[in-house]
Amino acid sequence: MRRILPQPLLSLVLLISWLVINNSIHPASIVMGAIVALVIPWITHRFWEIRAGVKSPVALLGYLGIVVVDIIRANFVVARQVLGPNRALRSQLFKMELDLQGALPVSILAATITLTPGTVSCRISPDQSRLWVHALHADELSEEIAGIKQRYESRLMRIFGQTDQRTARSSSTPGTES
Repeated sequence: MRRILPQPLLSLVLLISWLVINNSIHPASIVMGAIVALVIPWITHRFWEIRAGVKSPVALLGYLGIVVVDIIRANFVVARQVLGPNRALRSQLFKMELDLQGALPVSILAATITLTPGTVSCRISPDQSRLWVHALHADELSEEIAGIKQRYESRLMRIFGQTDQRTARSSSTPGTES
């Protein structure tokens, strides 16, 4: 079955997308959509070696909701910044140490940062432990980094079942109170 449908969920999404885009459930549209849904995953199956090890689908839905709200909100903030005086902007390029591990989670974090207006992921280090980010406006870098870590990275760690090493160390250190 995996030979015919190497990515069954992708095939289903492609078929539904095809039918929605064509705005038709005519038999010819269904047949063409089925062909697309079978051929594209079959051609690209070698690129799908990375498996999404999502441990918390509910957290993933929450994350998607937060990202959509942040994108909408950031559009208004960036519009106000760009239409205001340019001398008020404090554009910054900074390096962020990552606690997140794995190519897919780090790529999702980088894509999220880039999708949110006002920030762009510029580079991921070869060992995937650092991410360079350009912010259109950042008053305090430590606050900007903490915001990204708290809002996005910690949620991605929860989604992919990773533990925050800093939290694990501080909670296991004797003599510290929570």
